[in-house]
Amino acid sequence: MVNPLSDIKQYSPTFKIKQVVEFFERKNIGITRPMIQNYIRSGLLPSPVSGRLYTHKHLAALVMIDRLKTVFDIPTIKEAMAPFMDEEGLPLEIYTELLAKTEKLLTSFAGAAATTLEEEEDNGTLLTMFFAVGVKNSVV
Repeated sequence: MVNPLSDIKQYSPTFKIKQVVEFFERKNIGITRPMIQNYIRSGLLPSPVSGRLYTHKHLAALVMIDRLKTVFDIPTIKEAMAPFMDEEGLPLEIYTELLAKTEKLLTSFAGAAATTLEEEEDNGTLLTMFFAVGVKNSVV
């Protein structure tokens, strides 16, 4: 998988919501304004800084949410990502480590493994444990 934020340092440190959507459109990732607003309302994504500006950390969180929602529901993702998030989203160092781990997770959970997880009562704890082991020294 290509890292959609590999060139993030070339961009301004803050974005308005329209710029966030345009950034992801250029990367062929379907993140829309309503999705971002819903993630904020649900507590999955931190509110924009200064009321309307999104940081690189917000973008990192959005990439992780986009990847994980193919397998997990929003409450599970929220529970799993909470220990790694700060007030501006997901720190880029942690994002880089989680992106690699998540791709392995999504690959290994495809098919039968995903069915097993759906039967678990506490998917979030399992996913949190996976992240904690994968990023053991990078806790926010």
